[in-house]
Amino acid sequence: MNLKDSMTKKLRNLKVADKFRYIFKNIYIFTGLPIAILIITTVFSLASTYTMYNKYYKQDNLQGELRIDIQAYLKSAWWALNAKTDEDVTAQLENCQDKIEELNSFLSNLEKVYDNDDNISAVRTDISTLSSLTNELVSMFKASELTETGQSDESKIYDFINNDVNTTVKKMAADLKVVSSDSFDTAWKAFQTSLIVTFVLLVISCLFIIVTVMFVRISSKVLTDSILEPSIEISKAAKDMADGKINISINCDSSDELGSMSKDLEKATDVIKNIVEDIIKTADKMASGDFSSASENQELYIADYKAINDAFTDISNKLSSTLKNVKDASLSVSKGASNLQEVSVNLSEGTSSQAAAVEELTASVELVTEQTELLAKDAVESMNSANIVERDVETGTVKMSAVTKAMERITVASSEIEKITSTIESIASQTALLSLNASIEAARAGEAGRGFAVVAQEISELANESSTAAKNTHKLIDDTMNEIKNGNAAVEETTEALKKVQESVSAVAEMMKTSKDRANAQASSMKEINIGIEQISNVVNVNSATAVQASEVSSDLSAQSQGLNALIDEFNIR
Repeated sequence: MNLKDSMTKKLRNLKVADKFRYIFKNIYIFTGLPIAILIITTVFSLASTYTMYNKYYKQDNLQGELRIDIQAYLKSAWWALNAKTDEDVTAQLENCQDKIEELNSFLSNLEKVYDNDDNISAVRTDISTLSSLTNELVSMFKASELTETGQSDESKIYDFINNDVNTTVKKMAADLKVVSSDSFDTAWKAFQTSLIVTFVLLVISCLFIIVTVMFVRISSKVLTDSILEPSIEISKAAKDMADGKINISINCDSSDELGSMSKDLEKATDVIKNIVEDIIKTADKMASGDFSSASENQELYIADYKAINDAFTDISNKLSSTLKNVKDASLSVSKGASNLQEVSVNLSEGTSSQAAAVEELTASVELVTEQTELLAKDAVESMNSANIVERDVETGTVKMSAVTKAMERITVASSEIEKITSTIESIASQTALLSLNASIEAARAGEAGRGFAVVAQEISELANESSTAAKNTHKLIDDTMNEIKNGNAAVEETTEALKKVQESVSAVAEMMKTSKDRANAQASSMKEINIGIEQISNVVNVNSATAVQASEVSSDLSAQSQGLNALIDEFNIR
């Protein structure tokens, strides 16, 4: 298993925050190692540089100082031999002694930075020998005397310096060369070691940097994939849900928050899927007319989804209650339609009887009119002959009796017509009330009762027309009754006139004239009565047709009510 697979498996089971901690911890480690190596390399380089300076540079510097002091010592010895004054000799000899002290001091410092004690001991021995020779040289100069040509023991001092001192100086120089060579070799080895170690550390640091860069790239890719892949799956599932899809599967095996989110989302889609399927099933059941119950799986509707189940239950209850009320109203309308049909039949029969009575009244009025016209003619003829007048008066008396009886019959018939019109008004009022109740029930039925409402409106209009016609008939009958009263009064006056004619022939002409005028007026009145009777006949005919139409409408209303009951019976309600 490579690093990427290992990290992928590791990150899959971590929370998002732990993923970042894991990645950054390893980044810190991989970044810290090359940094630490670079620091070590830098410290080692600085330490090597410091060692080169503090040890090998000082060694070389102190060796140089020793060589310089040796040369200066030898030069002062020769200068003392060639000095021209005692002060100069003393100064040169003191200088030689000072150089011995400086050599001891430089050697002590060299001993601190140089590790080979044997070489140091050899040089120290040389310095000690040179110090002894210096003391002898000082003694030789003190034993010698300075002359104009030089020291008195110049040859002896020269040989001493040239042989003993110079030999010791050369040996010391040779020993210092050994120290210098050894120091150079040690310094070169130290330099090579430092160079190798530095190079190795740099290589290791570069390798760690490369590994760190690779780890950062791999870890960033793995971290991105571990977060992005579940996010893409969740986003895809969310888009599918937004597009109306409910059969959703999320391929995510992560154990982090996104994995939990994907599992929750998948669970939510399952819940929504079950609820949608149950909603479809419940809606199909309601569409088939079954309102006996709402959802059969109410346990699916949890939390906020409970409102959907409550809405279905409310719809089922309200529709069931509404259909039951419509059914009850339809039964009531059917019963009312049957009653209306019966009343319409009775109204039709009554209007038929009323029409017959009106026809009889018309015939009677026509007879009275004809008799009145004849009476007018007789009144004209009575002016020419009293005998004819007397006979006509007797005939008129008989006819007046017949007229009186006819008027009585007209009065009775008019009373019957008035009762019939009152009955028509009552029927019209009941019909209007029934149509109002039918309209109310149709409004409650909603769309299903629209046709029923139209029928109820037609019945209401027919009832209003019947009521209006009845009122007009009633008014015409009242007018007729008034005219009949006037006719009765005229008949009574005619009878009295005829009696007076019988009592006094002398006044016959005048009375006949009066009778003529009254007969003409009565003929005019009878014509008006005849016109009124014709209007009453027309109204009665309209009422009869209206009653027939109301009967037909009530039959249609009853049939539609039965059809509505049949439709409602198709629903399964509570």
